[in-house]
Amino acid sequence: MIRDARMQPFPEMSGIVSECAKGRASIQHVTVDAEAGRTASYVYGEFRAPSPAGTYVTLRITDDIGKPRVMMSDLHYERVTCFEVVERAHGDVLIAGLGLGMILHPILGKQEVRSVTVIEKYSEVVELISPTLPYDPRLTIVNDDIFTWRPPSGSRYDVIWFDIWPDFEVTRLSEMARLHRKFGRYLNRDNANRWMESWHRKETKRLAPKQVPDSSPAVTLNE
Repeated sequence: MIRDARMQPFPEMSGIVSECAKGRASIQHVTVDAEAGRTASYVYGEFRAPSPAGTYVTLRITDDIGKPRVMMSDLHYERVTCFEVVERAHGDVLIAGLGLGMILHPILGKQEVRSVTVIEKYSEVVELISPTLPYDPRLTIVNDDIFTWRPPSGSRYDVIWFDIWPDFEVTRLSEMARLHRKFGRYLNRDNANRWMESWHRKETKRLAPKQVPDSSPAVTLNE
C-alpha cells in the first residue's frame, strides 16, 4: 500500500506498459524485494524514498556505442522527484522527455491544464509509449531533440519541465542551465505562477554541494 502522498498521483506503470522493444528502446518489468528497493534509492550517501517490494517498469535506451542505459523507471525515488511538476502543471505545459509517460497520466487528469506538448528525441520511445497514454486532444508529442527544437512562433508556456537524463551526475547541470537559458524566453511572463525546472537539478545542487561549481546559475523561477 502506498502511503507517501507524493506517490498517489502516479499509476502503477506495470499495469499500463507491457514489456516490449523496438530498435534501440526496450521496456522491461523488474521485480524487486524490499532490500533491492531500498538499495535503488541510495543517492549521494543517503537512502531516499525506498521502493517496497513489487514489480516496476524500466525504459532502456541503447546508446550509439551499443550500451543499454536505464533512462527512466517508476521506482519510488523517481516518482518523488517528479511530483512537483505534476503539482504545478497548469495552463500550457512543455515537457522534454516522454519516458514511460508516467507524469502524463496525472497531468492530463487536471482540468487546469490547457495543453501539453512533449518533445521526445527517440522515435522508438514515441512508438512504444504513445499507445499506452490516454487519448486526449490536449496532448501533442513531437519527435525531436529538445536542444535543437524551437517552439512555434508566438508560443508561451506556463510550465516547462526537462527530464531527459539517465542519471543525476553534477556534469548534467551545465546542460540544464543551457536549456533554461534557451527556453526561459518562452515562459508566460503574464503568469505569476509560471515555472520551469529540470529533473533532479535542485536535488543535485543540494545533495552534492561540494561538487557543484559556484557559478552554477539559479535558473528556476518560483523556487
